[in-house]
Order: sequence, then structure tokens, then C-alpha cells
Amino acid sequence: MLGWWGHLAAAVGPGGDARIDMDGLLGVVDRLPAMRAETMATADVMFDAVDDNRDGRISRTEHRRLIDAWHGRPVDTADVFDHLDQDGDGCLSRSEFAFLWTQFWTSDDPGDPGNLMCGPLGTEEA
Repeated sequence: MLGWWGHLAAAVGPGGDARIDMDGLLGVVDRLPAMRAETMATADVMFDAVDDNRDGRISRTEHRRLIDAWHGRPVDTADVFDHLDQDGDGCLSRSEFAFLWTQFWTSDDPGDPGNLMCGPLGTEEA
């Protein structure tokens, strides 16, 4: 995940105070659709971090921990995993996870399943 820092530092630009603010972060997020290789690389890192038992698959329980960590609190995940697990085998393979993770960061379509990767839409606190 440290690979993101180079892109974030570049968003600060020359002469900045080397602090990354929300505008800088969102500026990088806006460029992610053109940064597929970088986004895919973070998918591999995240997969390894989420796959607690190292069985090469993300279970419903492991995915739930990802969502709770993302939000910093327990979140009602309802049937999110069922939308992500499109082949219905009860887990996410590395390739499924990478596809969904990339979709999460690059898709503007709320109907794309990857946009549920970090929980149901509308779970942010106001």
C-alpha cells in the first residue's frame, strides 16, 4: 500500500508543505480510473491482508472484518457478500477480489457490485 504515497505526494505538488489533505487524496482518487496497474497492485496487497487464514479465498467472515475495519465500527452488511460472490461458491477468489476492488475504486456506477466492496452504499455517517 505504500505505493500510493508517491501518487499522494505528487498531488501535493512542488512547494507544498508535504502534508496530504482531503483535496489531495480525492484528487488521486479521481485519477484512479487511469491508474489500473496501481489499483490492481493494491488489490493483491488487500487480498493478502484480508485472507486471515491464508487459504487463498476471502470468506464471508473475512470480508465482514474488512467492512468493519473500513468503517471503524460494525456495519450491517445485509446481503452485500451475496452480490460480490457472483459465482455463488461462498468465497471470493483472488481474481474476483481484484476485479471488485478495482471496480470499487474506478466505477461511478452504483449498480456495479464492486461498489459494495467496503459495505452497503449509504452507510457513511453524516
